[in-house]
Parts: sequence; structure tokens; C-alpha cells
Amino acid sequence: MKTTLMLSKIINIIALLFLLLGAYGIAITGALQVLAAMLYFLSFPKNKLIYIYFGLVGIFFIFWSGSFNWWFSIPIFLLVFLTYIIHFQKNKS
Repeated sequence: MKTTLMLSKIINIIALLFLLLGAYGIAITGALQVLAAMLYFLSFPKNKLIYIYFGLVGIFFIFWSGSFNWWFSIPIFLLVFLTYIIHFQKNKS
């Protein structure tokens, strides 16, 4: 479990670094963030915040029309929210 959590943290940090690539990095960041969330979920399936994260990701992709309007600000919140969950949440095993 600790290995999976550590791997999730590393993937999250790498995803944050891909933001430096601009528009190309956004898609890679999103994919890596979802991967990190899945690994975190495997370690802590009882954490309610991770369910909220996946719900918000689902809502974003259901309603996003593909344009860069105000709706695209949700991934920025998701990025910060997942980083909080993975790095700062007190995890009970």
C-alpha cells in the first residue's frame, strides 16, 4: 500500500511538471492525474474525497463541449483537489 501511495505521489508531481508544456501538457497532465487517482483509490478505497474527484471528472467530460470557455476552469480545480487528496490528506489504513 505504501508503494502504491508513493507511486501515486510521484505520478502526480510529474503531471504537475507537464503543465510547463502549455497546451500540449494539459492533456498529458489530465491523463497522469487520473492514473494517479486510480492508484490512490487502490490504496485507500474508503476515502470519500477520491469518489468526489472521480465524480467531478465524470461531470466535466459529460458536459464539456470541447471549447476553451469558463467550463475549462474545472480541470484546474481538479488538479489542485487531487494534489490535496494525495499529498495532504491524512490517510487511514
